[in-house]
Amino acid sequence: MQFRQLETFISIVDAGTLTGAARRLYKTQGAVSQDLKLLENGLGVQLLDRTGQRVKLTAAGSALLPIARRIMSDIADATFEMECIRTGESPVIRLTCLPSLGPRLCRLMAGYTREHPGTRWSLFTSLRGAMIAGLREDQFDLAICEGYADDGIVNIPLMRESLHLVLPHDHPLIEQAPLRPADLRDVPYIGLHRRLGALLEAQRFFSAGEAYPTPVAEVDTTQLVAELVTGLRGFGFIPDSALPRDGSTLATVPTDPPLTRQISIARSATRSIPPAVEMFTDYLIAAWPADSP
Repeated sequence: MQFRQLETFISIVDAGTLTGAARRLYKTQGAVSQDLKLLENGLGVQLLDRTGQRVKLTAAGSALLPIARRIMSDIADATFEMECIRTGESPVIRLTCLPSLGPRLCRLMAGYTREHPGTRWSLFTSLRGAMIAGLREDQFDLAICEGYADDGIVNIPLMRESLHLVLPHDHPLIEQAPLRPADLRDVPYIGLHRRLGALLEAQRFFSAGEAYPTPVAEVDTTQLVAELVTGLRGFGFIPDSALPRDGSTLATVPTDPPLTRQISIARSATRSIPPAVEMFTDYLIAAWPADSP
């Protein structure tokens, strides 16, 4: 399996025909057909059904396509990074964090850059499940997220953060605080996507007396939790760092038991960490407690 063959395979799929792929790649149709034949022979499977006017993916082709696109993207990224290093640019520190912690991390990145001019950054925000997957696939160097036990992941504690149950500001249940799981049985629940790493503390809260409720909506940011709690007159959980600060239509309500989450630096336990990432990790550990919104 060669880079050229994967490029040809993707081009055929995108163009829909071998002729269209040949035009895109500035090759003859015979050269395109040969690349595809070599790829299929090398893998021992048929990737495309070419009996009709337009090619169709086989089951094997459907499985290979996203992998091939990812490989091509990784090759492009590697080529770009090597070109940057060749021209004297510093390597990139690749970070990911929870959306609510993004502003805080950005302040610390700026502070670090003042001490280490020329540092280059890549920062993505996501929920925890996607971050851990990214660490395992070497998409990120560090993740700032909830610190749970995962195989092959090291967690370095940074802080404990309060979680707040939120309701519309005029909801009648507010007067019954502190609230327990049974009190919320008939209230619509708005949660973070479970497949992306929903708040484990919320699950623990319900395990104290009731089953974890089926969300009426699952979203990927706490900002959307806040919007839907108001719009659907439901409830959700929002960390202290993500609470709306001004003009909110939400009320934070005490729970029994109270909820907190551990925020940690997560990193791969099996992959070596570049020196620049080690230095920034040490900086985060020292500077995080002193930073505040």
